[in-house]
Amino acid sequence: MKTDSSIIPNGSKKEVTMTQRRNLALTMIGLITLPSFLAALPVYGTRIREYFAITGEQFGTLMGMRNLGRIPAMITVGPLIARLGVRQLAEFSTIGVGLAFLILGVGGSLFSFYVSMSATGLFQGWFNTAIPIFLIALFPTNKRRIFSVMLVSLSATGILMPLLANQLLKWSVNHGDPGFATILQMPFVISGGTMLLVGLLLVVMQKGSFQNDFEKPHRIRLSTLLRLRPVVIALLLSLHAASDNTLHSFLPMFMEEHFEQLPLAAAWAVSGHGLAYVITRTILSLWPEGLGHRKILSLVGPLGGTIIILTLWFGSAASVPILYTLASLLFAAEYPVLVSEISSKSTGEFGSILGGGHLVGDILTFTLLKGTGRIADKTNDYRIALTVAACGFIAFGLIATLAGLGIRPRAKNSSSR
Repeated sequence: MKTDSSIIPNGSKKEVTMTQRRNLALTMIGLITLPSFLAALPVYGTRIREYFAITGEQFGTLMGMRNLGRIPAMITVGPLIARLGVRQLAEFSTIGVGLAFLILGVGGSLFSFYVSMSATGLFQGWFNTAIPIFLIALFPTNKRRIFSVMLVSLSATGILMPLLANQLLKWSVNHGDPGFATILQMPFVISGGTMLLVGLLLVVMQKGSFQNDFEKPHRIRLSTLLRLRPVVIALLLSLHAASDNTLHSFLPMFMEEHFEQLPLAAAWAVSGHGLAYVITRTILSLWPEGLGHRKILSLVGPLGGTIIILTLWFGSAASVPILYTLASLLFAAEYPVLVSEISSKSTGEFGSILGGGHLVGDILTFTLLKGTGRIADKTNDYRIALTVAACGFIAFGLIATLAGLGIRPRAKNSSSR
């Protein structure tokens, strides 16, 4: 190998390296889109409750088990990346997610559902943190851009899955419980088997010769993690995640319970959410790095949260999917811009900050999901709990403004040097 590489001109080496990076990035982006069928679960919400004979609170708990399972992953993701390196953790977590999906796909019982969601949360916590950081490691000079490209791909599949799930749900009506069991379990079997196979292939494949310093294990400096800016970023990541996940999980059931007739199926609201994320994050992938971050972090959350609150209390059946999509166009910008505000020289520190935000977000999401289900059971009205979730976006903008996020003191840095 050494003699062959020495014969290759430097220009050709760079081209080969770039091709390897792109191919590996495409593989990772493809991997992270495979679990997108989980977007079907909110569409199946009412049917899942009927099939397993569970209450609204139990459904919220079931959906929240994934967030609960992610807690140990978020505690350990930074140290694991610092010790193993980001690529090894990406490979290991891919295999783990595949196995977790197969538990439900093969089992099919309520118990296996709980176990699968918990295990999925654990491995997907590592997976959803390691793969984005690995992509950033492959293209470190375009941090927000590559992150936005990944999120666009993820959101694009999220548009189709709710619509497909709606059609499959209609098909299953004529096939009873066996039909519903099929549409619920088969995606877990297919996606789980694929992720397991690809993960094993990545392990046995020869590592690329292009590993840069950002990909390798690094120490974690607690002094960096405990500064005000990383703590605020972690808090805001949690607010965004909890508010977004709660609205996304319960809005379809809110529509089905609150309105007698739905001109647009509830699946269109979930799909519109995905479409909004694709549009906004496609724009961000082309947006100059650092431009307008201050305004995005300060304004889009309060505007989007206000639209959601007005929609919940005053919106018509036809307007809910449209206004939810409009609000999603706004707060879809929060996450990638906020991640690009994380300034760190190592993947371990970067992963710890990102993991800290996800950790608090998982606890808050689980609480909101369970609380929303309980309030709905007692009042038959989702609006109060979903209003609390929407207020999370408003709080996001206020905190980001007070913390001064989005302001980059480049002039001060350059002068000090």
